[in-house]
Amino acid sequence: MGTDELIETFEETIEQERASGGRRTKGDRRTGKVSNYGGPERRASRDRRVLGDRRRGADRRAGQDRRYALRRKEDQEAFQKRVEEGELTLEEIEFVRAIDRYKRKFNRPFPTWSEILAIVKELGYTRDSLS
Repeated sequence: MGTDELIETFEETIEQERASGGRRTKGDRRTGKVSNYGGPERRASRDRRVLGDRRRGADRRAGQDRRYALRRKEDQEAFQKRVEEGELTLEEIEFVRAIDRYKRKFNRPFPTWSEILAIVKELGYTRDSLS
C-alpha cells in the first residue's frame, strides 16, 4: 500500500467517524448525540463540574490573605528588631525600605534583578561609588 493510498484510507475513516457522530455508545454528555463507541464507560456517573467546590474561591483567598498579613507582620517585626539592635546601617535600612515601597507600589512580591538594579540607581548609587 503506497503513501497516497494510506492517506486516502485515513481520510475516509475520519470522514466516516465524523458522519457517524463520534465513538461513544451512550449519548455524549455535552452534545446528547448517540455514538458508536464500544469500550467500557470510564467516566463517572456524575459530572464533576456540577459539584460545588468545597473550598470556595473567596474562602480560599481569604485564608491566603490572612496568612500573607501574618507573614508580613512577622517580617516587619523582625526588621524592626534588627533596626533597634543596631544590626543594620542607615544605608541598609534605606535600601530595604526602598525595596518594600517598590513591592507595594507595583504589587510585586519578588522583584527581578533588573528592578532591584533600577531601585538601587534611583537611590543614587553609581558604579563608581560601589568600587
